[in-house]
Amino acid sequence: LLLMGIGVFDESLSMEYLEVMKRLAYEQKLFIIIASSDYIYGTNYQFCHGYLSKDLITMTQEKIIQCFGRVGRGNKQHNYTLRLRDDRFAHKVFEPETNKIEARNMNRLFTNL
Repeated sequence: LLLMGIGVFDESLSMEYLEVMKRLAYEQKLFIIIASSDYIYGTNYQFCHGYLSKDLITMTQEKIIQCFGRVGRGNKQHNYTLRLRDDRFAHKVFEPETNKIEARNMNRLFTNL
């Protein structure tokens, strides 16, 4: 896949593959990176386009915002897009979320020291 410009983030892949893929992503030599929502926080690459597929609809509001924040950093001369395959993504971003899983997990982490 890397020879075709496609990178894949997955826990089952070898560290050697992941290091090569990360280097190519940093150098902006990949056409696409396929990943689950678990890799959003660990990704700090400059993306021009973001695509959220329907199977990611269970993402939290915080993860969606983090994902959107990865797109459009860098050169102001490029075109940037966010593609949402389900309208519920937009509703999650713009409507208040009462069940903040990340905040609850952080509170639990820091209060149980």
